[in-house]
Amino acid sequence: MNLQNYITPIFEICIIPLLGILTKMFIDFLKTKNQEAKQKTNDAIAQKYIDMLTGTITSCVMATSQTYVETLKAKGEFTKEAQKEAFNKTYENVMGILSTECKIYLENTFGDLQTYITNRIEAEVKANKKQ
Repeated sequence: MNLQNYITPIFEICIIPLLGILTKMFIDFLKTKNQEAKQKTNDAIAQKYIDMLTGTITSCVMATSQTYVETLKAKGEFTKEAQKEAFNKTYENVMGILSTECKIYLENTFGDLQTYITNRIEAEVKANKKQ
């Protein structure tokens, strides 16, 4: 009985197919990790731009309120037209602050950016009124 006679068939029958299976498993593992990394990156980018938008809207609503709305309210001149003007000032300030990359990302994510920002501004104004 020669040991070499047993090792070669065992290697050919067991080890070589096992290497193929292990290689496939390793490739699948790498694909899964790659997808997870992409998702984490996308989540981080989304969170960055959503946080940027939220902070910008909050700041712009507060600034408009302090510099424009409160003055008109004190004079009793905060009319419907003044409300529209306050909104337009806030909207223009938000759009002026947001980077082009942020606008493109948000538009690709949420669709109609103007409507999305309008709704967010209105929600922020309502939230500030309650405080």
